[in-house]
Amino acid sequence: MKILITGVNGLVGNSLYRLLQDSDHTLFFSSRNLEGLANYKMDITDKVEVNSFFKSERPDVIINSAAMANVDLCEEEQDLCWKVNVEGVQNLVEACDQYSTHLTHISTDYIFDGKKNSGIYNEDDLPKPQGYYAKSKLAGEEVITRSQIRYSILRTILVYGIHKNANIVTFVKNSLEAKKSVNLVSDQVRMPTFADDLSKACIKASEKKAEGIFHICGPEQMSYLDIGNRIADHFSLDKNLINHVNTIDLNQKAERPFKTGFDLRKAINILDYKPTKFEDSLDFIF
Repeated sequence: MKILITGVNGLVGNSLYRLLQDSDHTLFFSSRNLEGLANYKMDITDKVEVNSFFKSERPDVIINSAAMANVDLCEEEQDLCWKVNVEGVQNLVEACDQYSTHLTHISTDYIFDGKKNSGIYNEDDLPKPQGYYAKSKLAGEEVITRSQIRYSILRTILVYGIHKNANIVTFVKNSLEAKKSVNLVSDQVRMPTFADDLSKACIKASEKKAEGIFHICGPEQMSYLDIGNRIADHFSLDKNLINHVNTIDLNQKAERPFKTGFDLRKAINILDYKPTKFEDSLDFIF
């Protein structure tokens, strides 16, 4: 197949790049600037660039990992957030509709409010977004689901992995190794997702042209504090550098769900999804 990966220079885009290198597919890796791993310039918010790519290359599948995902920045830059997370998706959907292209799109647990007692959500649970990032991601989903295109929407949680930019795992490990203290909350609970697991699910959904919404995350529910302690234990680092705080102490601009996790049965059954245990993933990353 001809597969386009948008946002190739991000965490998931990097992972997709590595995992697809030995495939038999014809691959296009794009970003809004022709830099890093990108071999094609395409800004998803630029309808002309999107249409030009589709007209010349006619991809079978797009894996859209391009997004504005800094939750607090989205609260400050709402117009830009909407332009990327909603209007950009609309541009892809219109092109996919014209050229009969399957869209695999990455979404987020933040579309839920985190007030369910178990924190475990399935694909049919009612979204209740809180911050602007969450609202934009849900609106992006709705652009897709209201269309006539073939699509897979993969919602995910707190993605971490190998990348030049910090994520929860690399930030904690690097900070503790540098003898720097870190503040981690115990009242926000997630099921953190290894980037390569998410990428494999995206590839499987694309190759199968699977239809619908799928929940993708790690196999274990834990707080940010738990994550930090497990990283410290795994690499024999000083846990005394980890400060236990509550969300209210952080003065974050955007409201976040307190407790999320996903029911993975649909992904396991249809995408043959096999999440990696947290400690095992640490050995892959480092």
